[in-house]
Amino acid sequence: MLQASSRTLKIKTGVVTRLVKELGSYEKEAVKQQERIDKLVAANEDDHTVRKQKEVLEETTTMIPDCKNRLLAAKDDLQKLVADILASSADAAESEELIAAQEAINAIPLKL
Repeated sequence: MLQASSRTLKIKTGVVTRLVKELGSYEKEAVKQQERIDKLVAANEDDHTVRKQKEVLEETTTMIPDCKNRLLAAKDDLQKLVADILASSADAAESEELIAAQEAINAIPLKL
């Protein structure tokens, strides 16, 4: 495998891995924020406080589709690169970088 394609593969694999973590983080934050809002409502907190917490939840939930779109684009880029590398060199299939790339692709949640 060429040095340049190896470096590109590592970078694209890192991008996919980071975006999977970022998406998971946003989803967990949305759940925690909703629980926080539910507690505030149950405790009859001030309307202003509840409204501000709902704004925070809204900001978090608007980031989830954006993150999913970026993850899908990164996944497509990585899959194309992996296919190109495999087409150009049959020996590359056993390289550590290619195995890591396949694992990153497989770590993407199916519910996108």
